[in-house]
Amino acid sequence: MNRLLLCSGVYGNRRGIEGLCRFAAERRPEAILFAGGILSPEREMVPCATSCWGVTPEDERFVHDFCAALGGLGVFCAVIPGPNFEPLDQFYRLGMAAETEFPLVHMVHATLVEERDLAVSGLGVAIAEEPLLREDFYSRIRALYFLRSLRTSVKARKVLLLPEPPPGALGGPEGNSVIGEIIDSIRPNLCVVAGKTERRGLQWIASTLVVSPGALADDSAALLDWNRSGNDQVELLGR
Repeated sequence: MNRLLLCSGVYGNRRGIEGLCRFAAERRPEAILFAGGILSPEREMVPCATSCWGVTPEDERFVHDFCAALGGLGVFCAVIPGPNFEPLDQFYRLGMAAETEFPLVHMVHATLVEERDLAVSGLGVAIAEEPLLREDFYSRIRALYFLRSLRTSVKARKVLLLPEPPPGALGGPEGNSVIGEIIDSIRPNLCVVAGKTERRGLQWIASTLVVSPGALADDSAALLDWNRSGNDQVELLGR
């Protein structure tokens, strides 16, 4: 696979789904990689309005429609949830149902998926050196444990999806240093990270190309073309 659509951050916004479909129709990628941010970080989980799993019916419909849009594009898709998808059991339940209904859509949170020359894995939760026993955070050691199968994959191209940018061009001084350490340890060919649209772009960590495509909710994405070299591999799309 040479042409990959890189994206993140629909954030519960149906215009983000429309943008995803438009970018895919215009650029015809061979795969789509989504680095988290399915639901809005501002969503409220009101107990009387939720199912017994803690997801609102509106959230469930949005996740289904997002996965249906991905599944309808006819190419391999890899997805992580994003730190605001809490509790994570909600993502597991809805994700397994989506994979059954839409066979081209793969949930790669803490899971290795291999397709043709590509190996993809990721983590869709916040990561910290010392998460203080919070269930919605992973420690660096736990993250490396879940990602170890990506490191040992024999596929020619390895891709890592993460929900935050590292320090530097993409994350600025607020970037997550643990993310940078994980990228440097795993050393994939490509790492796609969710981040602020105003800081979207690319940077290199050793031999890894790290791309923050911006949010689909802001009409932003990126196209990676492995037929090109260096920074020319990445084209920023939208605004």
